[in-house]
Amino acid sequence: MVQTNDGFLISEKDMELRGPGDIEGTRQSGLLDLKLADIVQDRAMLQAARDVAEKILSEDPDLTLPENLPLHDFLASHRSKSAWSKIS
Repeated sequence: MVQTNDGFLISEKDMELRGPGDIEGTRQSGLLDLKLADIVQDRAMLQAARDVAEKILSEDPDLTLPENLPLHDFLASHRSKSAWSKIS
């Protein structure tokens, strides 16, 4: 961390060393027990998934195209439930 003053690089290294903490709570460090991915090791995959999600939403924000209806239905059926409980 002494090699740069770039806040983004420092925060990435900090997360790598201390862990991301708790998404919904107040814990600022430690392991995040995601069942789907490791936020540090799977960073490239998570970024790719985010890019795909952003592309889908930019092309079809209401998810009404036939290929997006299963996603629309899934999200609609889980709308009332806590989103974070599905990933952690």
